[in-house]
Amino acid sequence: MMDKRMIAWRLNEIMAKKRIRNKDLAAALGIDENSVHRLRRTDEMPRLTGERLNGLCIALECQPGDLIVFIPDDDTDTTGEEEQKVKPIPVREYLKSKADNSQPQDIAA
Repeated sequence: MMDKRMIAWRLNEIMAKKRIRNKDLAAALGIDENSVHRLRRTDEMPRLTGERLNGLCIALECQPGDLIVFIPDDDTDTTGEEEQKVKPIPVREYLKSKADNSQPQDIAA
């Protein structure tokens, strides 16, 4: 079965690119080195407080968007599973379709 994560966590890539060691980031954030190791080794975005995300961005001199990437769902998955899922659509597309389908209603009825 194919992994269908939508948001990928890129801390490992950013740290490697900037040549920052776990020990150095841990010291900058004031956390244990093992905590940085766990944050770095996950592919899925971890649950972070705003304060922790802010600290990561300051220490790594990056933007939050540098740490995450959106991966669209692959519609070509042929695993044979037919699940009933609600497929998200962009907000602008939703609002346009809603405006196109709206019809004046007779409130006197």
